[in-house]
Amino acid sequence: MTPMKTLLSGATLFALAVLSGSPYSSALAAETKPTSQAQISITQAELDTLLKDHKLSGVSLAVIDNYEVVLTASSGEKRFGSGQKIDDETAFSTASISKPVTALLVAMLEEQGKLSLDDSVSKYLKRWKLNPADFPNPDAITFRRLLSHTAGTTQGGFVDYYEGDDVPTAIDSLNGVKVPRYDKPISLMFEPGTSWAYSGGGYVIVQIALEDLTGMSLPELAQTMLFEPLNMSRTTMYQPNHDAFLSNVASVHNDDLTVIGAGLPICPQIAPSGMWSTPTDMAKLLIEMQNALAGKQTQVISDDVARTTTHIETLDVAGGWGLGWMRTEAKANQDWFSHGGSNTGTGGHIMGTMDGGRGIAIFGNGGNPARIPVIEILSADIMAQLGWNTSIANASQQADQSTLKAIEGTYNLGFGQTLTVKQQANQLVYEGGLKLWSADTSGVLVHVGEGKFATDGYANLLSLDVSNNKKRLMVSRKGSDKVSYFPEVEPKP
Repeated sequence: MTPMKTLLSGATLFALAVLSGSPYSSALAAETKPTSQAQISITQAELDTLLKDHKLSGVSLAVIDNYEVVLTASSGEKRFGSGQKIDDETAFSTASISKPVTALLVAMLEEQGKLSLDDSVSKYLKRWKLNPADFPNPDAITFRRLLSHTAGTTQGGFVDYYEGDDVPTAIDSLNGVKVPRYDKPISLMFEPGTSWAYSGGGYVIVQIALEDLTGMSLPELAQTMLFEPLNMSRTTMYQPNHDAFLSNVASVHNDDLTVIGAGLPICPQIAPSGMWSTPTDMAKLLIEMQNALAGKQTQVISDDVARTTTHIETLDVAGGWGLGWMRTEAKANQDWFSHGGSNTGTGGHIMGTMDGGRGIAIFGNGGNPARIPVIEILSADIMAQLGWNTSIANASQQADQSTLKAIEGTYNLGFGQTLTVKQQANQLVYEGGLKLWSADTSGVLVHVGEGKFATDGYANLLSLDVSNNKKRLMVSRKGSDKVSYFPEVEPKP
């Protein structure tokens, strides 16, 4: 029995029957390529059954090991019930996975001497300006802060549009015109550089600045600087209402598997959410990044650009963010650069290790309740099959009892979440939503030395800090000078 079958039957999520004649059956079998380290197998029956059990129209994936693609697989339908099969060249709306691509373009332009990440974007904006009433200190609104979500800008995300809709322009979006979630222009929610808040609107500002600087549309810029040099022929930032849009694309679906609107979302906010791609093309991007990080020969991404974009800019709130790339994930206790994407009825996840050349790209065309479990199940099985899971090493010297006692308490994580740390059965344990976007709400804290504690699947280290006679947990990361804090919840009088 394969590791996937063990995992899924244990969770009562996977059946072994082959769905012959079902809309979930795919004409394209999963293709497996062995590596020198390990072999991996995900059968067509397994994919078909996953889709049926979770009511997902289709899925496509690519796996990287030792800096090369070792498996691609796909199953299901582009439009549920149509008989149009998804294959390895079917492109999906990638949603927010557009953000690290935008960040790479900015870093590449900096390398060319055309801008500085620490410049105010106002220096480059021509068609739209930062309103002094909303941005009293425009010099603080830099590319670096916008790309790392530390500029304090509003407009977290956006609705999708479809053929026949009154689609706003990117500038309309910044002005709060024809964007259902917002009725006023983009503005600030906190002083730039003092916290973290996810802002798609901040990326739209970057989009306008790049277009005004280069005289090229963002889709044209991405095509010229990244997609064509990397032979990402199934990737575009052009939208479905443009003549250069792709054929062979997956439609988006409601949770009941009905197609949403015309099926192909139009995103005028291209920089944060407008890219379409395949797992195979995203694997090319991940490998290019990993080769750059390893100092190997690359096509267009230099080691400086790779390190600049994956450098941790903040540990606040989300637990780790670079320029475009998430730096908060620690699945299998690996160090990842990654990003997820979720437009209505479509999305996926891409992730690559900072060293060792491992990676996964998965897309699916269905709602979050269907798509996310399938991605999580497949990712866990891939990591298990390829032996990527590592354990946290205990420090040679255990923490003394006074250290363990002092760190006990309840701390404020933000997002309305708390974390309780206590001793239990001679171990230090936690309860609470420490890991964002994870179902894990408890675990063991392992002493790794110098009063710092780690836990499985969490990228950061926790230690006790006392400031002005008040306890707080200090959040740090090996190899980074960034820190953040979880203050202790003060008891009610």
